[in-house]
Amino acid sequence: MKDMMTWIFSIWKLYWDDGFYPYLLLLAIAYLLIFHRKKSGARQVLISFGAILFVFVCPLTAAIIRACIGSDVYWRVLWLLPLIPAIAAAAAWLVSTRRSRLTQTLIMLLLIAAIALGGRGMLQEGNFIRTANRQKVPDTVARICNIVQDAARSDGLSEIRIASDDGANAYIRVYDASILMPFGRWGKGALTKNDQKLYDEIISETPHYKRLARRARRAGCNFLALPQRKKDPHRAMAQYGYEEIGTSGPYTIYQLKEPQA
Repeated sequence: MKDMMTWIFSIWKLYWDDGFYPYLLLLAIAYLLIFHRKKSGARQVLISFGAILFVFVCPLTAAIIRACIGSDVYWRVLWLLPLIPAIAAAAAWLVSTRRSRLTQTLIMLLLIAAIALGGRGMLQEGNFIRTANRQKVPDTVARICNIVQDAARSDGLSEIRIASDDGANAYIRVYDASILMPFGRWGKGALTKNDQKLYDEIISETPHYKRLARRARRAGCNFLALPQRKKDPHRAMAQYGYEEIGTSGPYTIYQLKEPQA
């Protein structure tokens, strides 16, 4: 129970980040509850808020929803909170109950400023990047795909099966849907324990490269795109037949060749 509640509140914090909107929402709910709870519109907002908040924080309902949609997207339950109706209703009644036009204007400007400054804009450095490929995936990933495609074409391979980390997993099949992978982002879709262990080794800061290469062979991967680490993996990878065929940004690309004696 304690672990579930800790997880629920961590999701709440992660969803709102450092924005002011949760406080603005709670102020709006408190205002509607104290001054306008008898009005039909306010009652609808309050009931919706209470019901959805209960569903979100109740360990039983949280466990059921998490089992149905997965823990990675549980935060989407908070999309149901009546954020905009609550703030809009509270702001409208707060302004309309003031007789002075000057007071109304000042309150409205303060509310607009609170809404404008309370969140974080999307158009910030790091949120968007310009790409040179028509699939609009990061150019680093596009180069990984180009390298393995060229290698497969020159060696007459009919199938490309590649494993990488989360920085590339989410985009490789967007660039080329014919490329196969033993797992996707966050290791999702891994069908065997070996595939999951392979993912864990790839994302590790200190991977055991012999174990990684052995698991990659078991998973049928003829290519690997590994994030570069301090430890040199080439000797360990070569023992299991993987040779470097190129680099792309922070990734080194390996192809499965004939294992060395």
